[in-house]
Parts: sequence; C-alpha cells; structure tokens
Amino acid sequence: MRIYPIVIFSLSLLCLGCKQAKDCDLLIQNANVLDVETGDVLENKTIIITDGIIQNIIDEPKDYKAIQSIDAKGKLVTPSFIDSHIHPTDVFGDREKAPKSLNDNSRKKLSDAYLPFGTTTTLMMGQPESWLGTVLTWQSNPNPNFVDVFTTGGAIISKEDRKPYIGHSMVENTYKAQAKMIEYHNLGIKHIKLYYRLNNPEFQSAFETADSLGMKIYGHIGGFNLENQTINETLSIGLKNYEHLPTIPNSILNSSEDWEEANKIFEENFGELNSESRVIQYLLELSRYSETYKKNEQEEFIDKLAKEKVSFSTTIHFLYQQFGETYFTKPIDTTLTELQVERCFENFKILMQNVKKMYDKGVEIRLGSDMANGGKANLSELILLCEYGFSVNDAFKIASINGAKAIGIENDVGSLQKGKKANLLIWKKSPFDDIKNFTSEKLIIKDGKTILAE
Repeated sequence: MRIYPIVIFSLSLLCLGCKQAKDCDLLIQNANVLDVETGDVLENKTIIITDGIIQNIIDEPKDYKAIQSIDAKGKLVTPSFIDSHIHPTDVFGDREKAPKSLNDNSRKKLSDAYLPFGTTTTLMMGQPESWLGTVLTWQSNPNPNFVDVFTTGGAIISKEDRKPYIGHSMVENTYKAQAKMIEYHNLGIKHIKLYYRLNNPEFQSAFETADSLGMKIYGHIGGFNLENQTINETLSIGLKNYEHLPTIPNSILNSSEDWEEANKIFEENFGELNSESRVIQYLLELSRYSETYKKNEQEEFIDKLAKEKVSFSTTIHFLYQQFGETYFTKPIDTTLTELQVERCFENFKILMQNVKKMYDKGVEIRLGSDMANGGKANLSELILLCEYGFSVNDAFKIASINGAKAIGIENDVGSLQKGKKANLLIWKKSPFDDIKNFTSEKLIIKDGKTILAE
C-alpha cells in the first residue's frame, strides 16, 4: 500500500502537538507563595512535588497529572519552621525524671511537641549521651511523619567540682577536648555546642578540632562575672553562631565595677537572685544597664557582630512568659509587684530594640525556643517579634531560612524553591493580615506529604 508523503507529514505534526502529561505526586494550585528571601508573595502559583521534593513552581499546571491535588484557593503558602535550639529533656524528662534510653514512642512524642505547630526541623543543643544512638538513627533516617532532628550531643564544659548536668559533656584537658570532637564526628554528629563553662585552653582546642573536621559550631557564651569568656573573645578565634539574644549584655559589662553596680541595681528593684524567674529578670536588667551606662560600647559591639556576620538564636518567649501573658501562657512569676512588672516590660523593650538594630545591620536572627512546648513557643516568638518592630516577613525569615543557614541545610530546606524539600505550610488565615494569625489553623506538609492540620 502506498502512503503519500503529505499524509506522513500531517501525522508527524499531529504527534508533535500531543504532549504527554507529566506525572507528579502532589500539585498545590492557586497558591500565594512567600519568597522569604525577598519578602515577595507570588500569587496564583502551582507547586509541583514529587518524591518529597519541589520540582517546580509555575503559573499553569496543564502539563501535569498528579496523584493528589490541593486547591489552596489563594491562601498564603510559606516554608515550615526550623527551631535551631531545643532540648529533648524538655520533652522526655529532665534530671531524675529523664529516661535512661529512648524508643520508637519517643520520636512521636518529640514530633507531637513541634509538628502540629508548623516546626518540621529541630537542632538539639545538649542531650544525655545515652540517648545519642537513637537520636542519630532519627537524624540519619528522616520520615515525613516525624520532625527532622539534628544533634550537637552533650554541650561541652570544662572539668568542675560539681556533678555535670545530664545534657553536658565534660572534658578535663585539651587532649580530652580534641578526643571528644573526634569521637562525636565519627559517630555522625555534624554540630557542636560549646557552653560558657568551657574555659581556655579547652575551648580553643575543641573549637579548632571541630572546625578542622567541618563541623558547625555554636556557643552559649557569657556568664555572670568576668571569669567566663565573652563573645568578643570567642569571635577572635572564629566562632560565628551564638545562642540566646538575652546573653548579649553579659559580654558588654567588662569590669568588676560594672557587675557590682548592675548587681546593686537589680537587688534594689527585685531583691535576691534566688529563682529561675529572678535569673531571667536579671538578664533583662543587664540590657537596661548596658543601654544606660555602656551605650557607646554597646553600639560598637553591635557593629562588630554585624561585621562578623554572626547568627543568634532567639529564646524570647522564655523571657517574656515570666512576667507577660502570651497566647498560651500566663505570667509565671506571680510574686512581682506592679512596678516590677512594668520594669520588666521596659527592660524587654530595650532588649528588643537592640535586637532589631542588630537584625537591620545584618546579624542573622534565628528561631530557638529552648523550652518545653517548643512548637507553641515558636508561634509566640513570631508574634512577639512582630509586636516589637519586626515585619511579618522578617518573622518568617527568622523562622525558616536563617535557621537553615545556621544549621548548614539551606540547600535542602528553609525556602520554597525548586530542588528543595517540600516542607511547607498552607495558612487558613494570613499573618500578613493580622499577626495573631500565626496561631491560626494551617495545613502542614512535610516531605511532600500532608501529615496533619493544627
């Protein structure tokens, strides 16, 4: 049979015009996607997800066939949250209440404290070493149904006369400091926390060893006297990631006269330093002292932090809940007088004004709850940030990409981009409309799977 060339040519054109629909696992259509890097909200986008990874973000999905589709109906879609400072003892039990080992139920218990509130990634900043085997198994085997975890092992301290806290790991000399870093690295630990009770020369030995092994290093720096190292001293050896914004004034008070005067002022206003709440109030009082008596040094210090491109975890809800009401807590310290409560609010405002100044100059602030009910605390922190001068997009950035960068996982999570894990939130009500909506219902998607809605 003879087939004329014109017929063959026509059939070829017809075949070329037929596009094969591409398969994908999940399509999220009509989404208003937040770019946390720029603050832009990209309207009416479609997010294409396969194997837990964002394959693309496009305008029209006509060439795709999905196993599951979600119509976002113009709702805000953002990255999920990253908590860069948690303690598993806040979930499983602390000190004498801590279990000797963890099990499969422990992973769910940890996840229940974070996932329902939009936090999908956490960094453990100090834990009992007896839990390491289980935690490292979790770290190596992420699961859509559970929060992702990274760990620093025990927080490193120098030898002391007292019995070490269960979340600390003591090193007696420089050799032991080096050996501990190598041991942790060989176990698969990629992050290290150096505590303010780690003195030189062990501090420098631990830092240099961990740095040579390519580990991410974090420091909770600044005690309550001149005996402990300051942030300035640790900056000089290369430390860039710091814990807890309220500790900043501890590195600005640089003389015995400063500490004596600060202690005197605190006692006049709050009495004895005899409880956890009083310690928190003392930290806030140091912010007032620094602002009042060390203004020039404080400004120079902030400029230095910005120049060195450091990062800081937040931990502001933990402070605020001592004297102020949040969306899920009442004030903890019920012994405060009205004048003392007013002074706490003033001190907190001073702290947050300087935090905003740091942020505006380039210091990367990242979410770090450091307490029980961490998932709820993270939402409270975002509200507090906005109440004290940060934009809603600032808050989202602090809760996502900034933490990812500090942990070293920014190529995998922290923003909604092609090639990154599909860890995202679809908001019923947008925090851009009202910051109280940070606590509103949200659809939580982890590794491309709808896991639960708050």
